Amino acid sequence: MNDTCSTPIVDFLSKYAGSKTSRLHMPGHKGVAPASIPTDIKAVYGYDITEITGADNLYAPMDIIKESEDNASAIFGAKTFYSTEGSSLAIKSMLYLALKHYELNEGPVKENEKPYIITIGMCHKALFHAVELLNLRIKRVASYKDDPETMYKELNMFISEERNKPIGVYVTYPDYFGDFIDLRALKGLLTLENIPLLVDGAHCAYYKFLNREKYGMFLHPIDCFADVVCSSAHKTLPCLTGSSYLHISESFKDVLMLVKHAMDLFGSSSPSYLIMASLDAFNAVANDFEKDLNVFCNKVSELKDDLTEMGFNVKTTDPLRIVVLKDEKYSGTDIAKALREKDCECECFDKEYVIMMLSPYNKDEDLVKIKDAFSLLKRSEVAPGPELPQGYDINKNFS
Repeated sequence: MNDTCSTPIVDFLSKYAGSKTSRLHMPGHKGVAPASIPTDIKAVYGYDITEITGADNLYAPMDIIKESEDNASAIFGAKTFYSTEGSSLAIKSMLYLALKHYELNEGPVKENEKPYIITIGMCHKALFHAVELLNLRIKRVASYKDDPETMYKELNMFISEERNKPIGVYVTYPDYFGDFIDLRALKGLLTLENIPLLVDGAHCAYYKFLNREKYGMFLHPIDCFADVVCSSAHKTLPCLTGSSYLHISESFKDVLMLVKHAMDLFGSSSPSYLIMASLDAFNAVANDFEKDLNVFCNKVSELKDDLTEMGFNVKTTDPLRIVVLKDEKYSGTDIAKALREKDCECECFDKEYVIMMLSPYNKDEDLVKIKDAFSLLKRSEVAPGPELPQGYDINKNFS
């Protein structure tokens, strides 16, 4: 890991917020929060700006944003670009770049042909939005979870039955339940056919910081030689919701000059400086995060073992995710209710499962509360009562 990085975006916002400059520019709040806003949130308004002199431009960076993205590139080992609209924006940009890379290397797409992409397993809805916007075809390979051999046969069949190559093979790594494919093996197969590997790594930003001796199977896609990768900083790193990265490998250097155009094409012309600042701030604490992460992962592993010893059906997943499946006695809803009894709110649940997403910024007491909730449930001290409202169904974002 590199030495501590500078924080040019944070520094600029801090200096501007502390100045007496009259804000004759957007946004309309002028750095002042309405009286109805809670005190703890009011200070944020002073740092919320638009593209003013010195603030640079996310889609044409030459100053503080460029410096910050260069810092992130050094950390992740690829050309790294910021998204303030999550991995949804990064995925659309990824497919646009894959199409342009295809055209540069295979020639222009003929009028009577429609380029296609091969997907493996379930995909986020942003992929289907991109396919519709770019007028692509999809050929979908069944899930890799149960029968990898059949998956590879189907992939080879799809490639061989087409006259042209796909613009890429796209896979989610890991998926929402912590399942993942062997990216190195997949990349090896695709390299033989000169087909790019495109990875929705929305949940794996923290893999870059895992101890390889202990967690060597959880590699960041860039370290598996993927060509283009998105990863959501806000899911597992200490960054604001909406913060994400788009990583471009050396193999896609022919479209590097198009990256900002791609993101500008699909993104808002008013990207959030607060979100950019959170990405910028992480660069400075990446070293500390790496140390804290590996200590915390050990604690989570111990907790998973404890829950398994209690008799709960704990699924094998990546280190920061706890997935508990229903069993003969307890539904996912029962488990979620037990967690709420201990003031714990899970990522999502239904009758089949509960998913908890953790990070080193969880406190030890959070882990104690989780264990206590399961102990309480095991002793059947959670009243049956009415079913909990499920709330937002995250699965509707995947198909």
